[in-house]
Amino acid sequence: MRLRGAPGLIDVALFVDRGPDEVELHVHGSPVLVRLLQAELAGEAAPASARAEDLALDLLAGAASEAAARMLLDQAEGALRRALSTLVLCEPARWRAGLDALAARARVGAHLVRPPRVVLAGPVNAGKSTLFNALLGRTRVVASPEEGTTRDAVEETVLLGRYAVRLCDTAGERDADAAGPAAEVERAGQALAHRLAAQADLVLWLAPPGAPAPAAGGRAPRAVLCARGDLPASAGAGLRPLEEPLRARADVERAFHGALDLPAEPWTPGAAVPFTAELAAGLTHLAPLQACDSRRAAVAQLLGPPPLGGPHPAR
Repeated sequence: MRLRGAPGLIDVALFVDRGPDEVELHVHGSPVLVRLLQAELAGEAAPASARAEDLALDLLAGAASEAAARMLLDQAEGALRRALSTLVLCEPARWRAGLDALAARARVGAHLVRPPRVVLAGPVNAGKSTLFNALLGRTRVVASPEEGTTRDAVEETVLLGRYAVRLCDTAGERDADAAGPAAEVERAGQALAHRLAAQADLVLWLAPPGAPAPAAGGRAPRAVLCARGDLPASAGAGLRPLEEPLRARADVERAFHGALDLPAEPWTPGAAVPFTAELAAGLTHLAPLQACDSRRAAVAQLLGPPPLGGPHPAR
């Protein structure tokens, strides 16, 4: 059955008729959903805003990395609420400095909650598929010395250090002016690669030694790497030979951290992190507030009502 309330569709549930005075509902276990359903069944108004702690707990089930899970667990236990409750008592300079520190953590937290898309791009036969397999730890795509082997895009979630990323292998760049079905397929693969690169959070451009640097374009930052260990290293520093995948992984991780300006260790035990875009945006509205009462009211509106019994104690 479909459960509908003031916000619209709440959930699709299993309804069990236990008799004239009893029914049983089986719903998904999201704390936010359960709280909304309880309010609807009790005839109460829907909550004005979800608790930050409930949102963190809801996201925890889908955490893509250990660091993301640990960060979200800290927030579910009240780390963000405790930090802001302390900051509201500070003088203006410390108040603003504290909010700036939270904003910096929000950017890192966003990459933990939503794994960034990292696209492998570059000319044909540059080693993209070999690197993709090495980072994945298994053979997922065909890697061949023949140019143009990769015609489609393949995406998998992998770990780069402590971060989960959506790694995407794409068709290589080269002129495909020939006629015929094979050329059409290759051009379609290259067009898809361009679209994915335009939507990426980071483009890792792979090229053999001596190849020209890629033309600038698109919103995503680019890191240029040399990924052909079988060619002479005449182009200076780059990726180590892929016959050494663990060492190649370390180079890719450094390029990833550097290009997106991310710390190698994204999780600090117990640290407060605004872990959604809405929470991060809300910090900008807090900064101008001077009076403690105004700050408390704004924080309460941002984080939602505190959990029963107050914030969870620190671990």
